[in-house]
Amino acid sequence: MRRTLRRILLSLLALIVLILAIAYLDGRALPVNHITSVTGTIPAPQSKVFALIANPAIAPTWRPAVKSVQVLTPVYSPQANLDHWTEDLGHGQTMTFLAVRNEPPNRRDVLLDVPGASYGGTWTYELSPGPTPSTTTIKITETGFINPPMYRFVMQHIIGMTHNLDIYLHDLQTEAPKL
Repeated sequence: MRRTLRRILLSLLALIVLILAIAYLDGRALPVNHITSVTGTIPAPQSKVFALIANPAIAPTWRPAVKSVQVLTPVYSPQANLDHWTEDLGHGQTMTFLAVRNEPPNRRDVLLDVPGASYGGTWTYELSPGPTPSTTTIKITETGFINPPMYRFVMQHIIGMTHNLDIYLHDLQTEAPKL
């Protein structure tokens, strides 16, 4: 009996190690860089939608995942001062962002500003008039990288590459009728 139990446990351990090895190798085979997009219609005028996404200080009022925001000193650029902020996502996770391009009310590019991070990139928000008056079509494109193979595997096969974009778009669509 004891020998059978030991064999079962060793077999289970070997199976777990095999599954993790396959996931790691699959993640290694996936590209580090990626581009993914979501598009949706927002029930609010373009200028109001742009004003909402361009004001990170109020993100905790409409994005449930953001617990607080610390607005940092803007970064000087010859074209303009660039918005700079840190979002607290709870559980000790913070992310710092820099708006590297701002063209109201049509486009905003935001960079994850964490040097040496294992993942990162930019989100590009492209806004245009929606299909009906007082609506906006928005396309959010993530141009990013994920270095750890296991994280690439999880994002590609379990969570989904558009997961964070989908949440943001849903939050925006939920908040827009209040604008």
